[in-house]
Amino acid sequence: MKAIIKWSLKQRRHSIFWWSLAAFGLIFINMIFYPTFKDQAAQLQKSFESLPEATLQFIGGSSDFFSPVGFLNSQIYFLMLPLILGVLAIGLGSSLLAREEQDKTIEALLARPNSRTHVLLSKALVGGIILAITTLVSLVTTAITAKMVKLDVSSLRIILATLACFLLVLCFAAIAFMLTSFGRARSASIGIATTFSLGGYIISSLSGTVSWLQTPSKFFPFYYYQPEAILRGTYNWLHVLFFIGVIAVAGVLSWISFRHRDIG
Repeated sequence: MKAIIKWSLKQRRHSIFWWSLAAFGLIFINMIFYPTFKDQAAQLQKSFESLPEATLQFIGGSSDFFSPVGFLNSQIYFLMLPLILGVLAIGLGSSLLAREEQDKTIEALLARPNSRTHVLLSKALVGGIILAITTLVSLVTTAITAKMVKLDVSSLRIILATLACFLLVLCFAAIAFMLTSFGRARSASIGIATTFSLGGYIISSLSGTVSWLQTPSKFFPFYYYQPEAILRGTYNWLHVLFFIGVIAVAGVLSWISFRHRDIG
């Protein structure tokens, strides 16, 4: 199992570097402009207060954009970081197994003394490790840059918000991974996982202004991802159980389907 993990990480070392660099660059560029926004906060706040409520829900979930918490929520955690890590997560989930099948190397892996469970677990761990590396780069960049620009949010809350984002995108990766474990359905897994993540974002964002969306929004991970509440210290951490449940169910279904289907 260690050999599979080591080889898979080596294959994707360039991808890890470029995704980490992209996360660093986008976060740094957004954060470095905080002093400019802070100096013009009063004027900018008036402009944002005139926006429709639905628009505010799409770009941050509140009208408080220029306080330290509001800025960090709207510029990093509400959309940008989930978008960066979400695209990476779905790409990983849909390719870790599918690439082996597409390249006809899955038979070679299984011909060695590797059980299907070991292969599946190894690939899942590779995806988790790559996501964790990119998330860690994002966390360090955010925390250090926040100190540089004197953004008054505790490092602990930044860590917790990043952890919640990691669990969110891990749900998307698990769903895409589960779909590819059913067979050679990489394009379908990308489409379904993207619809699930993007649709969840849209429905959850609109649920604050459209009452009939409140119930369906609870079936999507984005509903339980509330970065502003985490940064303010008011988050209900029982919501994390939803993320864990989605990942666990997707993992079990992946294991069942991969063990029993024909490969080749």
